[in-house]
Amino acid sequence: MRGISTTELLALVVTALCLCSPVAARDYVNVKTVQEEIEQVLNPLIDDDLLPGFYASVYDEDGLVLELANGFASEADQLVPASDVLYAMMSMTKPIVSAAVLKLIEQERLNLDQPVKEFIPEFGSLTVVEDGDLDNPIQPLARDITIRDLLIHTAGFTYSEDVVGREEVAKIYAELRILAIDDRFDSELGDLSTHVAALLQLPLVAQPGEKFVYSISIDILGRVIELVTERTLDLAMSDLIFRPLGMVDTHFQVPDQKTSRLAAMYQPRLATYPIPGRFARYQPYKRLPSGIKNFGQGSVGFFSGGGGLVSTADDYHRFLNALVFGAGEDFLSDDSRQKFFVHQLPPALGSRALLYNFGARAVDSGFSFGLGIRLQPDGDPMAEADHDYYFWAGAANTAFGLIKRTADLDCF
Repeated sequence: MRGISTTELLALVVTALCLCSPVAARDYVNVKTVQEEIEQVLNPLIDDDLLPGFYASVYDEDGLVLELANGFASEADQLVPASDVLYAMMSMTKPIVSAAVLKLIEQERLNLDQPVKEFIPEFGSLTVVEDGDLDNPIQPLARDITIRDLLIHTAGFTYSEDVVGREEVAKIYAELRILAIDDRFDSELGDLSTHVAALLQLPLVAQPGEKFVYSISIDILGRVIELVTERTLDLAMSDLIFRPLGMVDTHFQVPDQKTSRLAAMYQPRLATYPIPGRFARYQPYKRLPSGIKNFGQGSVGFFSGGGGLVSTADDYHRFLNALVFGAGEDFLSDDSRQKFFVHQLPPALGSRALLYNFGARAVDSGFSFGLGIRLQPDGDPMAEADHDYYFWAGAANTAFGLIKRTADLDCF
């Protein structure tokens, strides 16, 4: 079973949270107009059989502002998209795991600038081949890789070429099935610890701090969390994030009694010859094990801190709401939460750091601990006044946005 392409998964759940201060979003927005604009974009995708269904919601500090849904989350089950339907979050897992790391830092069990080799000794003997090209000379590490480097994707790791990896080393990730998305069900490499051990046999594609390379670094942080807490990642995340925030429907492995609420995974059906009449341009994802309709169902080969969570719009809103407005001592301090809304990449990388992995759409962007930062045109990522909105998305067409506005600005 080969790796997965980010263009091969179809599921749609969109949630947005307006950080309107001091007045709520509903006092700025003509909700009916916003609803019509969203429907004009999304409903035709359903009508033309390009997507099976979608769910979208908008919140402000006072609660739900707008909720839209159409089609089916699982056609075979006639499951209607709703706030309690379970979707594979993919890379929307990353901000939640990043929050768990910051919680451990608050507990003084980790430090942002702590060398990772203190937890995984093999980090001390890693090497680098420039640009991930194995024809280039092997270099020693210029400095230690830190927890901060892993959080902001400047450690020098990459992703498999089946995701966004573009280097020669990324091809080896794919060949060895290191942290492969499809192998979460039954991995020949075994659990998270053995995947990380295999990864550390390969060179990095850049020196630490040299560039932003979107990577498996949050999966590595998942292993660090396991070592620090002496718990498997699923249990550690429950202790640190899920239970304190009441995220009762967020799992790496969905309990059997909840699979009736689990959305199906779909992939595009690409026709190479004319077919009379209208036909669905999607089909059930074919590389799931028999009888399984989505990730998070069935046995687990490894827990992926970079993309393994299944959750609901309700639960993800609980996380975003806590990130923005706080949730008492059981979550994060105001200081830790504010770090998510500060550009965290080295200043020398500028506002084009994400261009390497994400292309022209990532110009005028910054990055924090799991959140992308969209800037005003020609904005400075270091200046919060130039931040337009905060966001991230997953490979299965899940996405969220956090829109921050002051009282004199429109919220949408």
